[in-house]
Amino acid sequence: MAPGQNSSVPPTLPPSVEAAYKLKCIALKKRMAELDEYNDATRQRVIRNTRAIRKMRLERAFLLKSIGEITERKGLSIGFGDPDSDASSEGPPTVNSYSSLYPIRK
Repeated sequence: MAPGQNSSVPPTLPPSVEAAYKLKCIALKKRMAELDEYNDATRQRVIRNTRAIRKMRLERAFLLKSIGEITERKGLSIGFGDPDSDASSEGPPTVNSYSSLYPIRK
């Protein structure tokens, strides 16, 4: 190192290189803003889809419970396979059994 030079100051660059770096910095900032906007939109879409899935699971459990109650009242069996099996008399799963299969995540 030559005497009198400060090691913390970077060497000066030609004006064309400085301008190129400035343009590149502007382009990178613009790209970061685009990515942030895209990430926010994706995050909102994921939240909306998660809510929709939770709602559909509850609706499914409710409908299965309703079907089970209707079939019990009419004395119908909705089981598959052997009509004498115990599985046909159990009825559909309840809302509580679905909540253990599909836990609600916040």
